[in-house]
Amino acid sequence: MPRAKWNDQTLKRYLKEGRGQGELEQYRPWLTTQDYASNGRSSRIKGWKTGRIHHFLSDIETRYFYLLEYDGGEIWDIREHYPILDLQDRLGDCDIDLNKYRDKESGTLHVLTTTFLLTLKEANGKKQYVARSVKAAAELEKPKVVERFELMRRYFETKQIDWGIVTQHDINVTRAKNIEWVHSAKNLDDGGGLSAQDVPRLKSILLAWLDGTRKSVRDVTNGLDSQFNLTPGSGLLLLRHLIANKQVLVDMNTRIDLGKPVKEVVRGIDAIRDGGDVRDAVDR
Repeated sequence: MPRAKWNDQTLKRYLKEGRGQGELEQYRPWLTTQDYASNGRSSRIKGWKTGRIHHFLSDIETRYFYLLEYDGGEIWDIREHYPILDLQDRLGDCDIDLNKYRDKESGTLHVLTTTFLLTLKEANGKKQYVARSVKAAAELEKPKVVERFELMRRYFETKQIDWGIVTQHDINVTRAKNIEWVHSAKNLDDGGGLSAQDVPRLKSILLAWLDGTRKSVRDVTNGLDSQFNLTPGSGLLLLRHLIANKQVLVDMNTRIDLGKPVKEVVRGIDAIRDGGDVRDAVDR
């Protein structure tokens, strides 16, 4: 449940705070984890593409975000909980009574949000937008939810923006969990206890050790820690970093088992592979 009552003062505060405005690291979502009493499913994640903290209110939202980060090569920006502030201007004359979306106590119109507004940037710099609303499949049986989504469909149609619904049935959970496992190691922001000078050399050594060995993945990463007197887990951190950057290629649709031989986990080594197909991510 929302922590604050919805009224004109709250609306003005949100707008003054810049919610729903800006792009990339400057964007602030309309809804944040602090706005809702915790149900144990909210999360805050630093994004690869934006460099800012993203706010999610459910496991489905979080897992879909991971797919967008890893698979969305053409995605330039990910804006979560994007507000539809001009709904009345766009759909004021429609056959759905918008007054029912006013707060019962204050009379202030509630602001609908789409879970994701994605910006796709083409090689020539032209931007395109894709909107996705994430919701548990069971919720789609509720008339109120169906009506809200119909309003969103009509709204984005007027703006010529592709909008769709994503449920848990559209998400490969194993893939999302694998991406979650490597996600924080993408940029090695704090070095993970490794010096910036040592990281390139250690990465090269680990790549060489992974190429053709009969050992298990865990044995290889532990061996790196042992031989170079690294903090335990450093080799595994470097492996996660290499997978996140697609320099070590694995089947992300299968749970990564560190106890298996390298040859059964690592499909290839590609130091220049980058990006992916955004449509696979958006429609997965």
